[in-house]
Parts: sequence; structure tokens; C-alpha cells
Amino acid sequence: MSDDFKAEITNTDISFMTSKWIIEKVPFIFSDNLENYIKWKEILANKIGVDSKAIVLTGSASVGFSLNPDNNLREFNEKSDIDVAIVSQHYFDLSWHFLRNIGTKRYGYNRKENGAIDDHRTRLIYWGTIATDKIIQLLPFGEKWIIALNEMAAFEPTKDRTINIRIYKDFEALRAYHLNNLKTIKDKLITQ
Repeated sequence: MSDDFKAEITNTDISFMTSKWIIEKVPFIFSDNLENYIKWKEILANKIGVDSKAIVLTGSASVGFSLNPDNNLREFNEKSDIDVAIVSQHYFDLSWHFLRNIGTKRYGYNRKENGAIDDHRTRLIYWGTIATDKIIQLLPFGEKWIIALNEMAAFEPTKDRTINIRIYKDFEALRAYHLNNLKTIKDKLITQ
């Protein structure tokens, strides 16, 4: 599958690739079973309080290989986690206000949490995204979401896998973030 992707990305519009390979597809982990994908999204949506249409699987669980430009299109495997995009201005704003209001009062946070807070201030907020993997426990709704993610790890096909959530302000932010990653991958493939 990554060979098809490599051939296509070098000759196809990146926005189209973002739609085809990430936003508009039934994820790889669901083996083309749209009904199971919708059911899975409905369960998660009810647990965290969003519309199921606002849930998009991204990353290797979606396409079958890693889209992290540093991972050289590594194939999805038994150790791969599940990356989930939640498109919600409400949860984005709650998270952003929380992070902004921390200010310099970061006593009691560990090094990993402080690093993640700084990464949001200098990079991720620019892209309209909140990466919850290192800070979910700090967010106002974090406890509820942690419980939901643990419960989702009991359902196939995400059973026994780590599920990470990124919150996007809107679909434009989701597209822009992944479009930028695909552009980096395309440039890397062309120069090789």
C-alpha cells in the first residue's frame, strides 16, 4: 500500500491526497468495513460528547503506514497506536483557554507536561490543534476522556491499543495540519 501512496503523492495534488488518504476514507484498521467504523465512532462520540462525524482516524491506523515524516512510512503493526482526530471548536477552546491561563504558574507539572505545554504555545496552537497525549490528564474534561479511551481499548479493532486524541479547531485546521505533513513527505520522497 505504501508503494501506491509513494507513486500517487509525487504526482497528485496534496489537498486531494489529504482527503483521499486521511479525511474521507474508511481506516485501514477497519478493513474497508464502513459499518463497523461508524459504530465504533458512535460509541466513542457518546462517551466524550461530540458528534460522530467529528471523529476521524488518522496516522497508520488510517492509512496502513505512518504518516509521520520522520518514520519513513513504517507499516502499521501490532504495537501501533490509534490516532484519533476530534474536530471540535468547543473542546479546542476549552483546551486553549486552559493552556493559556497556566501562564508561568506551572508548579506541580512534570517535565513531559511542561514540554508539551511549551510545544502547544510555540507550534501546535498555530496549526489549530491540541495534542492531548501528554496533557489529557490536565485538561478540564480529561478524566472523562481518559475513561472513554480506556473503554474504547476493549472494542475491536482497537482492542488493547493505546488511543491518542488530537483536538482540531475545525476541519480546515485538520486539513492544514495533515496537508503540511504530506507536503513534507512528498518533498522528502522527491529528493531521495
